[in-house]
This record gives sequence, C-alpha cells and structure tokens, in this order.
Amino acid sequence: MSSPPPRWTIDANVILRYLLRDDEELAAHARAIWHDVAAGKMVAVCDPVTLAEVVFVLSSVYRLPNSEISEALVPLVQMDGVAVLGKERYVRALRLFAESVQHFGDACACAAALSDSDGRLYSFDRKLSSVPGIERAEALRE
Repeated sequence: MSSPPPRWTIDANVILRYLLRDDEELAAHARAIWHDVAAGKMVAVCDPVTLAEVVFVLSSVYRLPNSEISEALVPLVQMDGVAVLGKERYVRALRLFAESVQHFGDACACAAALSDSDGRLYSFDRKLSSVPGIERAEALRE
C-alpha cells in the first residue's frame, strides 16, 4: 500500500506566478508545482484567505475582469489535488463573482448563505437582493 502524497500549503504568489507568468523563473517553479499536483504527486493546500488574496490582487492590481479571474481559478480550485476548506463554497463564490456579485467577499457571503442558511442573508448591500436564491434583509425578522 502506497502512502498518500505529501501535503504542501501554497501561498498566493505560487498561484499568481502560475496564472500571470510575469516572472519566468518563478512561473517555471509554479508550473512544476501545479504539474505535480495534477499528477497526484502532492496535494496543494490553499487557505480560503489565500484564495481571497489572489482574487484581490488580480482584480485590484492587474485589473482583470471578474469573469476572467473566475475562469482561471475555478479549474485550479476544483483539481483533485487541491485542498481548500469548504471547496464547493468557494467554487460557488467564484462563479457568483463572475456572474452577478461585484466583490469577492460579498460572493463568499452569498455562497455561505446559499449553503448554510437557505439563502437568507443579512446585508445592507441592496445589490445582493438580485443574486439568485438570496433573500436579503436589513433588519431582524420575527
């Protein structure tokens, strides 16, 4: 019986260099890491805060559209060799971010509401009322 592949936590720059290829040396290292993940030789552990940092950098520094960010990140997060606590929630958040929610933090809140509270969300952001499946409220309901 073989032992499970080693788990390595990845930082935002490993994801960013892989996606952006803006530093050839670091991009080559990142490609090698992701190749081993895809080949089942290791598991990449990605903290949700790291994922949020990647989204923030891609949207604010590189000014990529939400849809491009989602298209780049969803396949990485969904890989068998990637471990993200609440993986399906963050995949859902990335899809909401691409389709209907302007900010990733709000998309995460909507994904949590859809997963954990039947879509009920207390928020003062009125735009979130238009997210499919979200029932937004601003005040306590009896």
